[in-house]
Amino acid sequence: MSNGEMMVSDQAVWAMQPKNLDEAMKYAEIIAKSDLVPNDYKGKPGNVLIAIQMGQEVGLKPLQALQGIAVINGRPAIWGDAVLALVRGSGLVEDFREDFDPQTFTATCSVKRRGQPTPIIRTFGKVEAERANLWKKAGTWTNYPQRMVQLRAR
Repeated sequence: MSNGEMMVSDQAVWAMQPKNLDEAMKYAEIIAKSDLVPNDYKGKPGNVLIAIQMGQEVGLKPLQALQGIAVINGRPAIWGDAVLALVRGSGLVEDFREDFDPQTFTATCSVKRRGQPTPIIRTFGKVEAERANLWKKAGTWTNYPQRMVQLRAR
C-alpha cells in the first residue's frame, strides 16, 4: 500500500493522516479554503484544526467533526445528530426516545442510561424559545422550528 492508504474490506482507501503539526496545518488550510465546510471553518484553519482535535477526543472522524461541531459564542460544541450518534454508539444507552406535541409545539427527549433506574427527560418548546429570544431570530429557527425545539430538548 502507498502512503495515505488503509485497508477497508480488502480494498485500499485513501485516508488523510497528518504525522506532525506542519502536515496537520496544511490539511487544515486546504479544508478552510473549501466550500464544503460550515462558515465557522471557512478561512479559519486554526478552527478547523481545533474542531478535528476535539472530534478525535470524542470519537468523531475529521470530516464528521467539522459537520458535527459548531462554534457557538466562540466555543466549539458538539450538536445535532453528532450528539445522538456518539451517545448511541457508546453502548451506555438502554433506551432513547424523542416525541413532539404539535398542540404545544414542544419536543421531549428521554434517555435511559444502562444501569440507572430512571430516564433523563428534557423538554423544549415554543414557550422556552420565546423566553430565550430565539423564536423570531432569523435563520434556522424560522426555517425549521420543529427541528430546533427537538435539538434543544435533546
